[in-house]
Amino acid sequence: MAQTNPGISSAEKPSRPKPSGKEMLLGTWKLVSCVGNWSDGRVTYSYGENPAGMLVYDAQGHFCGQIQGQGRPLFESGNLLRGAPEEIKSAFEGYVAYYGTYEVDEEAASLTHYVQGSLFPNWVGDTQTRYYSFEDGRLRLTTPPFVGKRNQLTHTLLWERGN
Repeated sequence: MAQTNPGISSAEKPSRPKPSGKEMLLGTWKLVSCVGNWSDGRVTYSYGENPAGMLVYDAQGHFCGQIQGQGRPLFESGNLLRGAPEEIKSAFEGYVAYYGTYEVDEEAASLTHYVQGSLFPNWVGDTQTRYYSFEDGRLRLTTPPFVGKRNQLTHTLLWERGN
C-alpha cells in the first residue's frame, strides 16, 4: 500500500518552478518556417516556402544560426572558390549564417544576439534583437520591423526541437 503524507494534500504539493526563457531556449532548433510580413499586407518568403535551418543556444551564452533556401544551384566548377558571379550571387542571397553570444530579457520576452561573425559582413559587431515565445513546444522568433522606403517588414521564424 502506498504511503501518503496526511499533512499535505495533493493540491498543496510543491510544484516545479517554471523554466526561464533562457532555459527553454537551450539546445538545438530546426527551422519550420520563415515568413516576411510587410505593413502593406504583402507576404514574402526570403528563403523560399521550405527553407532549412539550424539554431543552437548553449548554457554559456553562445549561439549560432544558419538558414538556407532550398534548390540553390550547384557551382558548375564544383569548386568553392571558382563560382561564376551569378552562382556566387545566388549562393550568397540564399543563405544566412551568424554566431556570437546572446542575452535573454525575460520581462520583454526578447533576446539579443551579439554578432561576432556573419556571412553578411555588416552584421559583425552588431546586435540583433528578436522577440520570442514558446507555443506547443516550438520557438517563435520575430524581428523588430525593418523600415523600408514605403513599408516595414517583420520576419517571423518558427523553430522546433532538432535532433
